[in-house]
Amino acid sequence: IVVLNTEKGFVPQTIHLKKGTKYKVHVVNVNEKEKNVSFVLDAFSKYVGTYYGQIKTLEVEPKQEGVFSYQCPETSYDGRLVVTGEASRRALSSVEEKK
Repeated sequence: IVVLNTEKGFVPQTIHLKKGTKYKVHVVNVNEKEKNVSFVLDAFSKYVGTYYGQIKTLEVEPKQEGVFSYQCPETSYDGRLVVTGEASRRALSSVEEKK
């Protein structure tokens, strides 16, 4: 997942995740006006400094469903993670061919 911190806010502003799945979140600051800002994902205890043009990578594994916010305190931008039920682990069904 890539999150851009732009001059107009985060892109995307809403991210949908599945409970029980591991994700890598790559945060990139492309905001030329604010070249040194923070990315805060409080509910997952993730806090990083982001520098213009550099990538910071975080790993998250949502354990519960809900809506969780992420912020940039210096610019007051925010976004949200929407976590829904566990990822499906369906088995492949066999298909019988009729002849």
